[in-house]
Amino acid sequence: MFSFFKKKNQEAQESHFDPLDIRVIHLEKGYLLDYDLETWQVVKMAEYDWGDNYFTREFSIRSGDKLRYLHIEEDEGLQLRLTEDVKYRKLDADYIEKLETGTAPKEIVYEGVLYYLRETAAGYYRNVENEDWEELVSYSYMDAEEELVFDIDQWEDANFELSRGRIIKEKEISNILPIYDED
Repeated sequence: MFSFFKKKNQEAQESHFDPLDIRVIHLEKGYLLDYDLETWQVVKMAEYDWGDNYFTREFSIRSGDKLRYLHIEEDEGLQLRLTEDVKYRKLDADYIEKLETGTAPKEIVYEGVLYYLRETAAGYYRNVENEDWEELVSYSYMDAEEELVFDIDQWEDANFELSRGRIIKEKEISNILPIYDED
């Protein structure tokens, strides 16, 4: 007779989100987090579709006038990368020429760091606030120690976005707090 109430109570418990156990994989737009002694706010959430039901997420995070990108990949364990924009024209002219003729350089030296091409992947990107997917080709580079990253995203024939950063550990991000939205 009371199984209806029991089922409702069980559903409420399953959907309850424990604010004391928020991990980086639970991030949403508006959340706050601490990284490197600064508080950052998630200002945008995006996802990438790499095919074969494989998705990754990217969070744009802001602290004051600093903007960074937190990339989350859950393939064979959790991998986090924190990157920042790089101006395209700061690349060596030889690299730019190769990219604009459709060839990804096997190696890139940027600000004294040698990066090796690790992966080339075609996929789709979207800001989660809309349904429009954009096609891209992504070139991922890493240094020899596999700690530093350099990414080149090609959106159209000659529209490139560059970023660089490093691999981080989940424990480097702390105090994740959801922001209550009254809507």
